[in-house]
Amino acid sequence: MKQRLLSLLLLAALTFSLAVPASAAGALPFTDVKSDAWYYSYVKDLHDKGIVNGTTPTTFSPQGKVKLGEALKLILMAAGYKEQAPTASHWASGYYQLAQSKGFLPSGMSLGLNDTISRLQIAELIVNILGLERTNQSPSPFADTSDLSALILSDHGIFQGTQVDGKSFFYPQNSITRAEISAVICRVYDYQASQKPEDPDNPPDIPEDPDEPDTPSGDYFYFNGKKVYVVEEMPKRSYDSSLFQVNENGFLTYDSDEYSCKIGIDVSRYQGSIDWAQVKQAGVDFAMLRLGYRGYSTGAIVKDNYFDKNIREALANGIEVGVYFFSQAINEKEAEEEAQFCMDILSAYPITYPIVFDWEPYSSSLNPRTDGLSDRMLTKCAVAFCKAVEARGYESMVYSNLTYFYLHFDLSKLVDFPLWLAQYNKTPTFYYHFDMWQYSSTGKVPGINGNVDLNIQFIPKK
Repeated sequence: MKQRLLSLLLLAALTFSLAVPASAAGALPFTDVKSDAWYYSYVKDLHDKGIVNGTTPTTFSPQGKVKLGEALKLILMAAGYKEQAPTASHWASGYYQLAQSKGFLPSGMSLGLNDTISRLQIAELIVNILGLERTNQSPSPFADTSDLSALILSDHGIFQGTQVDGKSFFYPQNSITRAEISAVICRVYDYQASQKPEDPDNPPDIPEDPDEPDTPSGDYFYFNGKKVYVVEEMPKRSYDSSLFQVNENGFLTYDSDEYSCKIGIDVSRYQGSIDWAQVKQAGVDFAMLRLGYRGYSTGAIVKDNYFDKNIREALANGIEVGVYFFSQAINEKEAEEEAQFCMDILSAYPITYPIVFDWEPYSSSLNPRTDGLSDRMLTKCAVAFCKAVEARGYESMVYSNLTYFYLHFDLSKLVDFPLWLAQYNKTPTFYYHFDMWQYSSTGKVPGINGNVDLNIQFIPKK
């Protein structure tokens, strides 16, 4: 927390290019920031903390437009990244290079560092840099956009709309002002603080465990306010964000010198009866079918009651098939039991895609039997499942989202297994390599009623 506040202090001094030192907490010295202005409290809070100053001793210039270079440094350092030295003539070139190397820049962004940035572009940067995802699937609160980045920041309370005649407007193409960026930074700061990251000066008491790894060290980045150490042995993401395209059927595609792709969906009984001939005709290459699940309270293993119908009809229509099992294993023995359950059923079917370990948490209010499962044991369950699958000649895979891959799984133990990433975003921002990407939970495919998850598989060309 102390390190993040220091980063914010250093950040603002450079971001706003202010030469005038901050005054002590008290009345604002800026004649152009009135006490009844909507942004007054944001500017005052940041000014009192010494985070922002004026463009002159008595002027804040609240309507001044923010440039890409300023925005990059502001968001990256607020997210916990270190100060970046210039790599070219522009003072912000180091931040641009960092954002580019990590895939944070929105696809198609062609702004120069001195160009004015729009509200929507700011939203996309914040979502990519902080690794945020939607917290619900409610309709857009904005009358003028349903862009995913705007919805994500609305979910997290970082961006709010302007009320006009009872409607909320985002104004996605408008530039963002110094007043607006002050509000956004206050909200980002509040969001980061709400994540309650571990204080390195006051680490929690952890019981001794001979199997616990050594204290991590080396390069790191921040995700949701928490420090994430880089797993050097895990291959890094190399996909070019600019090469993701939407085809004529509405599916995301990818093609580069290194990778081609296949288009896929994943389904369970919740999609009901599916017309697989229509699905194939729509351009779907593969389907990941839920084979079954373990009850979160009873621990009983249950077969998905649409599985046999789905796999027979998908295969009959020339769609390649893999399966996933919704695990609630609490130890390695249960994970192996789940893998065996899958393989016993699959002995009757010629699948060509992986058997996937899919472990997801339940709210503690439901008293799930997995409540309190350690991250170490979760990782052991994933490894046990995958090893059991591969011992029988099947391909394995681990499915999860940014939060669990970064903050719960020990990725150093998953280096040998393909990853299936769930991240509902225009382009993926996951730091490491992944073989399959679930990029939407609200896809529409002919032959399927309602929403369906959409996926893309990356196929190496060499």
